[in-house]
Amino acid sequence: MKKKILIYFFTGKRGGFSHYIPIINRLKKEKKINYKILASDMHLSNYFGETINEIKQYSNKVLTLPKAKIRDSIENRLSVVSNTIKSLSKIFEKRKPNFLIVLGDRAEVLGASISAMHFNIPLIHMYGGDVTQGGTDEPTRHSITKMANIHLTSNINSQNNVKKMGEESWRVFNVGLSSLDLFKNKLYKSRKYLEKKYGINLKKKFIILIQHPVTWQIKDSKKQINETLKSLKKLKIPTIAVYPCSDPGYENIVKAYKIFSRNKFFSVYKNIKNDDFYSLLNFCSLLIGNSSCGITECGFLKKYVINIGTRQKGRLSGKNVFHVDHDHKKIIQKMNKIFKLPKINKKVNIYGNGNSAARIIKLIKKFSKTKNLIEKKFVVNNI
Repeated sequence: MKKKILIYFFTGKRGGFSHYIPIINRLKKEKKINYKILASDMHLSNYFGETINEIKQYSNKVLTLPKAKIRDSIENRLSVVSNTIKSLSKIFEKRKPNFLIVLGDRAEVLGASISAMHFNIPLIHMYGGDVTQGGTDEPTRHSITKMANIHLTSNINSQNNVKKMGEESWRVFNVGLSSLDLFKNKLYKSRKYLEKKYGINLKKKFIILIQHPVTWQIKDSKKQINETLKSLKKLKIPTIAVYPCSDPGYENIVKAYKIFSRNKFFSVYKNIKNDDFYSLLNFCSLLIGNSSCGITECGFLKKYVINIGTRQKGRLSGKNVFHVDHDHKKIIQKMNKIFKLPKINKKVNIYGNGNSAARIIKLIKKFSKTKNLIEKKFVVNNI
C-alpha cells in the first residue's frame, strides 16, 4: 500500500494560524494526505491567550513543542530560534514529513526553517517576497526564502521579488492570501452574538486597534502606543484592542492598554478567536495600528485602515489604507477624514480572491512526486 503524503504545519503566532485553517479543512477530505500541526511560542502562552486551545478546536492532530517562558527581551527572541531548532530536531529524528509548511517571518519560523533545511525536508514557505521595511521581519522573511524549496506568495509583486532573489521560477507560485478563503464559508457570527459577548453596539461606529512593537524601534514602543491612544481619547469612539505579538517592546503596549482601559469606550483582549475577530472586523468602521491584516485582508473586506509607523513600510497596499506617522494629531486628522468618506463598494483583490487552499493542495500533490526537490540552484535574471 502506498504511503500517504505527510505534511507538518508549523505555527507560533496567533494570527498566522488562521491562514492554515482553509488548507487544513480541505485536507480533512483528502485520503492520500495526512498532516500534523506543530504548535509553539505564543500559542502556548497564557499571557497571550493560550491560543493552543483554539487550534485544537479545528483539529486533534496537534503536537506542541516544549513550552518556554516568553519575556520582553531580545535575548528571549534569540532563544526562541535555538529552542525551536532543538525541539524540531527531536521530532524530525523520529519521523520526517514529506513537507514542512511555514508562514511569514518570525523568529520561531526561522528556527523551524533551519531545522527542515538540515534534515533535508522540503520546505514550503507561505508569503515570501513581501516587503515590510520597518523591522527584523524583513531580513528574517528573506532568509527563510533562501532556505525554502517551494514558495507560495500572496501577490504578484512578491512572486517577482522571490524570483529576483535567485529562486528558480518553477518553484514560485502566486496563490494569494489563504485566509481570504474563510470569508466565503459563512464565517461571520451574528450581530446579536457579537454585541452580547463584546458589549458593543455594532450599529454605531467602532474601531479595532492592533499595534505591535517595531523591532528596529524597541525603545520607542511606549511613546508610539501613547500617540495612538491620545488620538482615541480625543474622539472617544468605542474601540476594541487586541494584545500585540511577542516582539521586544510588547510590555509597554500592554501596560498602556491596561491603564487606558479605564476609559469606558475602550476594551482590550489578550486574544480574540479567529471567527469572532473576522466577524468584528466585518462590522467595524476602521482598523488602526500596524498589523499586516489591515493591509492584506481589510481590502477584501472593504474596510478602511490607518497604518501607523514603519512596521509595514513597503508592503503592497490598496487605496483603502492610509499611512501616517506616530503622531496623535495626524492620526486624528486621518480618522476624521475617513469617517466622512463613503463606504467602500468594491473589494480590493490585491491578495487574491479567496480560492487559495485548493491551489495549494494541488501543488502539494504535484511536488510530492518531484525528486531532488531539496537540490536548489541560484538563478540570475530569471524575470
